[in-house]
Amino acid sequence: MNKKHVLLSLSASLVILSNSLMADKKSVELSDITVTAQKTEQNIQKVPMSVNVLDEFFIEDAGIKNTREIASYIPNLTTMHGGSRDYFSRIAIRGISNTGVGEPAVALYIDDVSYADLFAFDSPLFEVERIEVLKGPQGTLYGKNTEAGVINIITKKPSNELSGRVNLEAGDYDSKQIMAYLNLPLIQDKLFLKMSALKSKRDGYIKNLYTSTDIDNHDTLSLRTNMLYKVTDNLETSLILGYQKLDDDGGFPMTSMEKGKYKNATGLSSLDEFESSFNYKGDSQAKTKTSVLKFDYSAQDYDFISITSYRDMDNQSTLDGDFSPSKNFIGFNSRELDSLSQEFRLSSTNSSSFNWIVGTYFNNENANDETGYKLDETYANMMGVPLYSEDKMKADLSSRDIAIFGQSTIRFFDDRLGLTTGFRYEKSKRSMDKRTHTFAGVNTATPMKNMEKTNSIVLPKLSLDYYINKNMMVYTTASKGYKAGGFSYAVDNKELAEFDPEISNALEVGIKSKFPNLGLTFNMVAFYTKVDDYQDRIQVNPTTIMQANVTEVDIKGLEFETSYSLTNNLTLSGNFGLVSAKYGDYEDLIANKNYKDNKVAMIPKYDFNVGLKYRNPNGIFANFEALHTGEKQFDRSNEKKVESYTVYNAKIGYEQDNWDLYFGIKNITNKEYFLDGFHDTIVGYMGAVGNPRTFNVAFNYRF
Repeated sequence: MNKKHVLLSLSASLVILSNSLMADKKSVELSDITVTAQKTEQNIQKVPMSVNVLDEFFIEDAGIKNTREIASYIPNLTTMHGGSRDYFSRIAIRGISNTGVGEPAVALYIDDVSYADLFAFDSPLFEVERIEVLKGPQGTLYGKNTEAGVINIITKKPSNELSGRVNLEAGDYDSKQIMAYLNLPLIQDKLFLKMSALKSKRDGYIKNLYTSTDIDNHDTLSLRTNMLYKVTDNLETSLILGYQKLDDDGGFPMTSMEKGKYKNATGLSSLDEFESSFNYKGDSQAKTKTSVLKFDYSAQDYDFISITSYRDMDNQSTLDGDFSPSKNFIGFNSRELDSLSQEFRLSSTNSSSFNWIVGTYFNNENANDETGYKLDETYANMMGVPLYSEDKMKADLSSRDIAIFGQSTIRFFDDRLGLTTGFRYEKSKRSMDKRTHTFAGVNTATPMKNMEKTNSIVLPKLSLDYYINKNMMVYTTASKGYKAGGFSYAVDNKELAEFDPEISNALEVGIKSKFPNLGLTFNMVAFYTKVDDYQDRIQVNPTTIMQANVTEVDIKGLEFETSYSLTNNLTLSGNFGLVSAKYGDYEDLIANKNYKDNKVAMIPKYDFNVGLKYRNPNGIFANFEALHTGEKQFDRSNEKKVESYTVYNAKIGYEQDNWDLYFGIKNITNKEYFLDGFHDTIVGYMGAVGNPRTFNVAFNYRF
């Protein structure tokens, strides 16, 4: 039976099951989900914009372990990565993605703090209250790096109750995890402390045939403390401290997408799925320290919030630069970054007919970047230089952003019609200094110093919503997006090193509806986005990677999500995303090709997921998921496709008041599927693969 027949059979089975259960269906309550997507608490069905939410129960039930796995459950959200957790992940929403140079188009926020860096998208998740994914430009309230959207993560706050939890997990590939938290009311009704920790390890999923060992072993440590102090009835302050360490061996553990070509190039007699052959194993480490200080003052008619954050990050990785047994060269990358930000917000609280928010934002970020290659035996001997001579590029990069913003909503006709207007004025400065390119310690290019560029922009937003009845709203939103310009430090030409901002204009039309008597929620949105001065990552040669404004991009698509409570114990849910993203007149002077009307690389033309969840008050739990990603073009030339794939997951468990026991299996069919990669003229297309089939047993204890 082929894949299409499997999916049709699955869909038909779910429909038959739902029809059979409708006979026993009684009044099913639909719970309301509260979000803070617009910097204030709202029912998600009353937010006139596209917002997908994963609450704490969904995250636990699906076994979502890190930020990268969020994409499997959100339509038109795609995650691509090179296999190394310390390196950047390419996140795309509605056809607009991060490109590995410059700044992201998708912003990651954790507890109101922007992790506005390409290297921050592969972090462990634990003690999370909910994850909100906002689609389309979000510059009005969230600022820079939100041209495509925002991933907003809210962790659980301390409470006025002594409580705790321990989670123990074990599985194949010698995987082990322990997660624990302790909530302490230090002073009753005044001072609360929550301490959380996660430690996990697993062996690699990919076998290295050269050494007959595994690569891509993961070791994770994450710590977080949150102290909340209620100074008065109106004022509270909190201090959040976080530490994260990722320590993996096997830098960029890719496998071949063309196994025949890889075998011929490397002399291997056989090559199975999840296998490669590297003479150099590689490694990657990442350390991040975060501090957040928040003040929240609530008056009768307004709230005032101050958020101060500091982040320090250090990433290091090495890799087999030719991804083969040949001892040619070893690649390396490193980034040291520190970031300081301050935000003030003032918002209304006491009116349903007129709400407003205004604020200011400041951010300063400094990074020291290095990338290059060390010559291994073959190339070092060929060139007559010492072993491991370095071809290295490095630079100091900095960014500074200052912004003022505001948004208001006024309602008419007994609050049935709403008009939302917003703006953000942002001024950004980007600079590059001490940029050098050396070989064996000798300059091979003229150093670049004190390069600066300044941009300012106004980002408007206009939205209309109308309630057909209390459970059905239609809306339309127009907004402008922006991704700052900057400098590519891995290029020797001063003129080519600089690139301009990327600008987008987006329109979406949607409907949000709820049918309480049926236990059904259904939301749908259609969107169109025009991107000008599209920034693309261009690899000229192994040591020259630049960002350039290459063309315009037209994007259009459709999304819907639904949740259907078949009974009080059984829920059927599903999401679907369809997107078409095409280049305009794109002249590739290096390849001497024009990519006009080609599809944007690594953007699936559609994706969907279907989930069936059963939870009985007696403690029985079961969850089944089918997650499908459609085919996508490997690169801008559209000469190679990444095939579509479906991943099936299942989980069963027994739940009691203070303990749970679960058994889970992911990627039931052990499907090898590719997330990202590159093309090499010798070994062919290489790709980073998703996880193979894995099993695990989990035990939770709460008090």
